[in-house]
Amino acid sequence: MTTIDSREFRRTMGLFATGVTVVTAEADGEIHGMTANSVTSVSLDPPLVLVCVDRRAHMCGIIAKAGRFAINILSVHQEAVSQHFAGSPGDVALPFSSLDGVPSLPGTLATIVCTTHEVLAGGDHIIVLGRVDVTQQAPEMPPPLLYFAGRYERLEKEHTAALNGHGAAKRRAD
Repeated sequence: MTTIDSREFRRTMGLFATGVTVVTAEADGEIHGMTANSVTSVSLDPPLVLVCVDRRAHMCGIIAKAGRFAINILSVHQEAVSQHFAGSPGDVALPFSSLDGVPSLPGTLATIVCTTHEVLAGGDHIIVLGRVDVTQQAPEMPPPLLYFAGRYERLEKEHTAALNGHGAAKRRAD
């Protein structure tokens, strides 16, 4: 069996462009957040998403304790917010709002509120499966913030919203 160098593996996976999110949760009366790009949809029925959290991250214990969390999808205008929650605090205003009782960030492209469905072992990370309770999309659609090859990127051409009905909160039907 060949041993894969962890740095080389990270560089290779970094060539898969991803969106950038901030996962937020509240535990013991405190709001916490972390930048994450290991986020994906898993299932439509039931609606499930996953987020991967490093076992060494403070958020690892918080997300399990909270029971509910929000995935805030960032726009190109929110790079400083991403950097703040990635451990490089800067001069950025962070007025939290609430969606379905879960702390969220205003001004994002979309927010997905979840209830923790299952937590799985994933090597040096945990894989948190969240059952989607509510989604909310921005009324206007600026380009997304992207991460590629270890740095933030932007779409080359201007992104325009072609979909109608953005901005309304959508609740999962039980």
